[in-house]
Amino acid sequence: MTAEEHRKFLGQDFDDVKIEELKDIRTIRIDRGRAVEEKKKQYLGKVGNPYLVKVGSTMVKIRFANNGVSFEDAFEGLLLMG
Repeated sequence: MTAEEHRKFLGQDFDDVKIEELKDIRTIRIDRGRAVEEKKKQYLGKVGNPYLVKVGSTMVKIRFANNGVSFEDAFEGLLLMG
């Protein structure tokens, strides 16, 4: 993901998309046998915007506090769950 894509994804909000355009993260499957970097690429390729998704009929905006866990660490934790 380029810096420009990252800024674009971060800037999107609920008013910018229709729920039908979002990926339902319940349906995304990642090969857990791959290395973390490969799992990241696989997830991003399937979800599109990692900050704006849906779970069923609920739109979800993912945000991280500046003083909390980094996006990188939180994202890696998400991929390692299960």
